Amino acid sequence: MTDPWTLKIADFLIQALDLPDDRFELAEAVVSLKRDETTGTSVVELQSSIGPTPFLVYHYQIGESRERLEADLATLEKAAKIDAPGPRIVAHADAGDEAYILATTPTVQRAMAGTQKQPEIRSPMALERARTRVPDRLGDKLREANKLAGDWLAALEQEQAQTEGQIDLTDQEAALALFLLDEGSIQNLLRALNVLMTAARHSAADSLM
Repeated sequence: MTDPWTLKIADFLIQALDLPDDRFELAEAVVSLKRDETTGTSVVELQSSIGPTPFLVYHYQIGESRERLEADLATLEKAAKIDAPGPRIVAHADAGDEAYILATTPTVQRAMAGTQKQPEIRSPMALERARTRVPDRLGDKLREANKLAGDWLAALEQEQAQTEGQIDLTDQEAALALFLLDEGSIQNLLRALNVLMTAARHSAADSLM
């Protein structure tokens, strides 16, 4: 095992989640996303009562400075407070000169806490606005997202061509990956696209009859 952090992360997971797992076997499931001199990010998927459960583990060699740790904690706490997309803190701990943050998706966090997001009750006026105004806004957002995805893929492909090897995810990319692993992250978007495409196909078929 070449990564000295995997066993430490396994020990943290066992303590934070009260796992019965063997530390060496659990360490094998830890996947490194990013490593530098003082910080790193790893992902691990565990089986639980709610099914496959993804976790991010941020680790820090804090030494004399806790600035990066405190900044990440503040960012994650603010995201939870305003219910923004992104990771949610499950646990964090200091161990001497080292520190750890365990995070997961909003859906998993709610399931672990035994809470569910309450459905929103819309007024007739809000329903009408959703049918008449949202499609234009959704189209604009989808065009923007498609362009952003193209920009990211182009940058990734260029860097891969230069390095000729695997590229470590940035913290922002790791957070986005965790967001996409959340079953509720883009579920509404996928359902909406499916409804629209199905309706469009039916309309096109009817017009040919």
